[in-house]
Amino acid sequence: MSRIFKTIWYYEWVTFSRNKTQVALLGTVFLFGVYAIFCGKAYMDGQRETIVQLMSKETNEFEGYRGSFQDELDSKEAKQLHDLASKPGFAWFRHGYHVISSPHDYANLAIGQRDLCRYYYRLTGMGLHYQLYENEIANPFYLMVGNLDLSFMIIYILPLLIIVFCYSMYSGEKDAGILPLLQVQRASIKKILLVRLAFYFLLITGLALLLSFIGFLVSGNLLENSNSYAALTWCIVVVVYCAFWFGLLFFIIAFRRNTSFNAISSVGAWVLILIIVPAILNITLDHTYPLNSTELAGLTRRTGLEDESDEVESKEVISEFLEYRPEFAKDTSINTQNMMSKAYAAFTFLKDIDSKELVDGYNGTIRARSRWMSNFRWLVPAVSIQETFSKIAHTDLSNYMTFQTELSDFHVHVADFYFQRLFLDKDITLDDYAERPRFEPYIGETNWKTVCMDTLIVALLGGLLFFLGLLILKRTK
Repeated sequence: MSRIFKTIWYYEWVTFSRNKTQVALLGTVFLFGVYAIFCGKAYMDGQRETIVQLMSKETNEFEGYRGSFQDELDSKEAKQLHDLASKPGFAWFRHGYHVISSPHDYANLAIGQRDLCRYYYRLTGMGLHYQLYENEIANPFYLMVGNLDLSFMIIYILPLLIIVFCYSMYSGEKDAGILPLLQVQRASIKKILLVRLAFYFLLITGLALLLSFIGFLVSGNLLENSNSYAALTWCIVVVVYCAFWFGLLFFIIAFRRNTSFNAISSVGAWVLILIIVPAILNITLDHTYPLNSTELAGLTRRTGLEDESDEVESKEVISEFLEYRPEFAKDTSINTQNMMSKAYAAFTFLKDIDSKELVDGYNGTIRARSRWMSNFRWLVPAVSIQETFSKIAHTDLSNYMTFQTELSDFHVHVADFYFQRLFLDKDITLDDYAERPRFEPYIGETNWKTVCMDTLIVALLGGLLFFLGLLILKRTK
């Protein structure tokens, strides 16, 4: 680095350090970032604690069932527990299996969909769709506002900090009347602007990386392979996003207009990129692919046979069920043992089949909306980077949809485990519990191809703006 550049950096640092407002603003953003990190951690720790409690509850539940085979049935409660453990007519809709989506360590930094979508379900042998869309009671205002995390601070707050620190470059010297003094220096105005921008780029990007590093230390073991790759990618994305905004600011400054023009243009660009364009795309998306979740409301209502005591109706339902699952049919005709339980189990199975087209259409619309929005990621770099952070932390929509797919596959195993005993009139034995279905917590995965593509697009947009700024600065007197 030449002596001139060192001198510019030195005096830029002196000017910055003497500006108490800028120093206080930088410190405030740092504290806000630390607060965001611990807000995200507190929220995700709550989910982790819930997961531990659910797994412990499931373990205790099935340990109780296993213990009932060895206990003396000398009380009413003991006999009831043993019947619940051994009779498939009771067990198929009472035994609960918790299906868990475990959070990534860095979900603290980008909560993503985890505060909107469920991360655990308690499944029985009953109909899947009834259990899948039976949501817990939640405050809709909190769901709309969301939770604070580091990704929000980087996406929304850092660009404002960049604007505050850089919008008055060139125009500030022009308004103060010291521009002629700069023009007679050995370094050109373009070089002075680039050196000053580089100073603030290192300052603000360094702040973002420092906050990210604090978040990594707080959230998990940085030396684990999965965490180290995720942390490295996160840092690259942060640098690219900051570079995009500095490229945009340089493009605005290159017109050599007054301070008011720079301020209005910079803030207008922030509003346009972070609020207006995403809002327009959301409105267009809702019009192109309307999504009405009330269509699924009927699936969450518990229904049954019109007359469960009607043996003829029960046999008809069971016969229709056996057409789909002939392996559960006995050599003899349907008998009356556990008739009510068999009929209700068959009914829930058939209801899932009847509602499959509706559910598949709903999920297909969600995937189509996601594909449509991905086509415009070049137009909304902030949303694209937000989605990239979510992908790194495994909190994006695609991971949630994959979790639902694995959940559906697991439910088939749960239903089969009980149906093959219920419809074949076999009791559940102690040995059967060793073979009961078990769900390995879903960890999630990162689509690295999409992450690289989205990051590259934002980098190219920032580079294009910077290049256009150079051309404009060269041609503007």
